[in-house]
Amino acid sequence: MVAAVLAAVAGLLSAWWAAHKALPAWLAEDHAGSAAPMLVLLCTEHDFGTVSQGVVVRTAFLIRNAGNRRLVLFQEQERCCGQLSDLPPVIVAAGQTEELAVEVDTGQWYGRMERTISYTTNDPIVPRFGLKVTADVGDRIPVSTIAR
Repeated sequence: MVAAVLAAVAGLLSAWWAAHKALPAWLAEDHAGSAAPMLVLLCTEHDFGTVSQGVVVRTAFLIRNAGNRRLVLFQEQERCCGQLSDLPPVIVAAGQTEELAVEVDTGQWYGRMERTISYTTNDPIVPRFGLKVTADVGDRIPVSTIAR
């Protein structure tokens, strides 16, 4: 069911994006004649509402490269045990739209959860940005309650 809801939301966002992908004149003028990528974000925050502890929540953020060079995104990793994970970059061709999937395991959270995933880019106007996800994480639902 979650996958169906995410697919429906992605479809609605894609339709909205297709209808509104023209850039504001002031932004288009700033990049006119330049050979550079241009990051356009539809939204940068998502609230999952109230979820049970231990649930893995997922969402996707739409990003568009409105420039005329490829856009390269590098996810900034948090240090764990003094090491950084090497994730492959996300590459978005000029004029294309991609989804950045975000997944958070709420097993270690309780109460208000706020998580920001930071990225660096090769866009000269937006060299860095963050995607924020939030939720209110409550008690785990006992299996006996679900089975009734």
